[in-house]
Amino acid sequence: MCAASTIGDATATWGQPRASESSPACRAGATGPRSRLKFPRIARRWRSSPIPGGLVETFPGLYDRGMPPSPSLAVATRAFAQPLNLALRRVAACGATGVQFELREELRPELLSESGRRQFLHRLSELGLSLSPPYFPTRRALHDPEQIDDRVTAVANAMRFASELRARVMTLRLGPIPGSETAAEERRLLVTILNDLVRHGNHVGVTLAISPSGEPAAVYQQLLAEIKQGPIGIDFDPCSFVCSGLKVADAFRTLHTHIVHVQARDGVRDLDGTGAETAVGDGMVDWIELLALLLEAGYRGWVTAIRNQGQDRGGDVERAIAHLKSIHL
Repeated sequence: MCAASTIGDATATWGQPRASESSPACRAGATGPRSRLKFPRIARRWRSSPIPGGLVETFPGLYDRGMPPSPSLAVATRAFAQPLNLALRRVAACGATGVQFELREELRPELLSESGRRQFLHRLSELGLSLSPPYFPTRRALHDPEQIDDRVTAVANAMRFASELRARVMTLRLGPIPGSETAAEERRLLVTILNDLVRHGNHVGVTLAISPSGEPAAVYQQLLAEIKQGPIGIDFDPCSFVCSGLKVADAFRTLHTHIVHVQARDGVRDLDGTGAETAVGDGMVDWIELLALLLEAGYRGWVTAIRNQGQDRGGDVERAIAHLKSIHL
């Protein structure tokens, strides 16, 4: 089932225990420039002590305990289903300051030479845009035995490409998280893979941020505690918690010290227990409360409008930016 696979300078055999290796933590900087979004003086619904530990030391510009926070707004360009040049113009026009690219099909490393990457980043700068954490989708769960070596290598290569684009975080959805008791072997395999990927992230300067897939926040908190070889974060997706019948505010409180990216994605949960994505503002996410929590936590990273379903996904992400910017007193 398990073959050898090479990530960067480390060789890992999936499913086999390996000796612990120490490597320097990724000294990543701030995840992006401040947008001009000014959050209101919202009545705080959650009061807490200053953020302890977590990724605060790894990302010194991501959380600020002394200055008013100013998260930056970005748009996932894949929602437009248009050539990138046209999509970038729409992002700039809607008032966002960042863009998120999908690194499997939308923006592939073989499409850009070294000089092409420089020109591409210069083009973003001309439009007043920066890169928010890119996203790499996998066709199966990360630890699925089928084609596991190819999958993990593809993730590692995408992390390297993200680094070449000057990103410091890359988001990834793992799939269902195996339990430590009910699926111990699968759990050990997933932890082994993640430890190898974060070690690779130390080498290339990119931190992996995992997106929730419906499990309670405590499941991800426990998983992250098992990753010892480098920093790893959470790509906070409020829609996934709503669709699973979980409270977004409680999930944020549990995971806030690990959050390095936030998705602006909304959803509803039906009476039959199923969930569905909606446009931002049309679902069950309390955006006033969530933005207040970001304010309270001092989060200054990216909030990216993402739309995976719907008849007008491009218009929906543009309206999401307008909705988030309109939340003021």
